[in-house]
Amino acid sequence: MLRRFTTTILVIACACLAAFHAAARQQQQPTATAPAERREVGFRLKGLDGKVYDTAATHGEVWVVSFGATWCTPCTWELVAIEELKEEYEGKPVRFLWVSIEDEKRASNNILRHYARERRLTIPVLRDADGEVFAQFTASTRIPVVAFFDRAGRFDSPAHRGMSQDIAEYKKLVRARVDALLKAAPAAATKADGAGTN
Repeated sequence: MLRRFTTTILVIACACLAAFHAAARQQQQPTATAPAERREVGFRLKGLDGKVYDTAATHGEVWVVSFGATWCTPCTWELVAIEELKEEYEGKPVRFLWVSIEDEKRASNNILRHYARERRLTIPVLRDADGEVFAQFTASTRIPVVAFFDRAGRFDSPAHRGMSQDIAEYKKLVRARVDALLKAAPAAATKADGAGTN
């Protein structure tokens, strides 16, 4: 009886000691932070047109950047809305971009060009084959995801995820974000420009 009791106490003590060491190790490890908290959020991607698109060089434009894929039906609906919004903002400092998150095995550049032609896209088509840029804006795999950048090239959090079949509602949502950035832009640009003049 005493032997069984001693064995039970030893087992409990070992379990407690193991739990204590595991907790201590966990406290010593730095906690992972979201990419947006670790560094400035932005990207530099090449388009199918051969140009490089860099959020650090927005040239005073608001950027609306949609991430999607050729196989995604809601992405196709969203592109209709994006093209209509592009026409609506013609002549204003707003740029719309579409970024495919597919790798080249799934969608070659020729497939992307064909997709863009079929949908009569007039916006630049870019590729984020490894999904590294996309991961800055969401931890989810749900697409489309739309990221907004102000006229100083800063990401305007949060990105918007998903697309309903109601294109009018979607356009209203995007329009509200773009208009807010256009209104805020002069102050933001002045602040950014004056930051290094002291």
